Amino acid sequence: MTPGRIEGKWIDLFAEVFARCKVAPGDACAVLSESQSRTLNVQLAELALHKLGARPFHLVVPTPRQQAPVPIRSTGASVALQGLGPALQALAAATFVADCTLEGLMHAAELPAILKGGARVLYISNEHPDVLERLAPSSADEEKVRAGMRRLKDAKLMRVTSTAGTDLTVRLEGARVGGVWGYTEKPGTLSHWPGGLCLCFPRAASVNGTLVMAPGDLNLTFKRYAESPQRHPVAAGRRQKIRPDLRRRTEEHRPGRPDHRDRARRPDRPGLAGHALGLRLQDRGRQRLDVQHPAD
Repeated sequence: MTPGRIEGKWIDLFAEVFARCKVAPGDACAVLSESQSRTLNVQLAELALHKLGARPFHLVVPTPRQQAPVPIRSTGASVALQGLGPALQALAAATFVADCTLEGLMHAAELPAILKGGARVLYISNEHPDVLERLAPSSADEEKVRAGMRRLKDAKLMRVTSTAGTDLTVRLEGARVGGVWGYTEKPGTLSHWPGGLCLCFPRAASVNGTLVMAPGDLNLTFKRYAESPQRHPVAAGRRQKIRPDLRRRTEEHRPGRPDHRDRARRPDRPGLAGHALGLRLQDRGRQRLDVQHPAD
């Protein structure tokens, strides 16, 4: 794969996704990026908007200095805008924002001000277009996510189990339910690509049990695969204790301490076929709904 090579198929792909976001000829569309953004995606966003007849403009800000003590990714909480008033005004005035920041605006402090202006925001994950191509959104994704959201809204209890030993119970009464399918049509809303996610935010102290990570499981935030079994007891929504060996490994990742293990790699998982995840939802009528997740 040639680094930085713009492919016509990727321009078409970005245009198709933006069209799902109701980008129309003449729309003023912002391409938001930072100095460390993936340049290829920024260029593809501009060219795709031109293809749709929109009027794109670029808003580029410097990538701020790192504040986290360990490598963290996929937080959805970009700090690139730094509350910069003129930048926020420009984004809020746009019809559509192609968000090409490293972490995305989903949990950024500035997002409400941008959405209040009526902009539709699509965060494009900081991945190579080859990844985005394989995870392009579709109408079928929206149907599945909406179905999952309905099940979460109707349920009052969720139990998650796995053959590795996970056994978590989550009370869903009063939980906020949401979903993302990779595009957004409604003004004043945000989505992210890739999508295909339905989720809920339970009330405080609603989660109890044990979460077990088996070798080969991925910690998305730290971009690390588990290399040994990890048990995480949870009571009243809080992790109960941190193992000393895990604390030491966290210290090893502090700035100035290079670690050859930084690159994510997936260790062999013995008996992978037997590591299945079970999800049970109990609806408000006490009927249990079972969903089986086969091993990957």
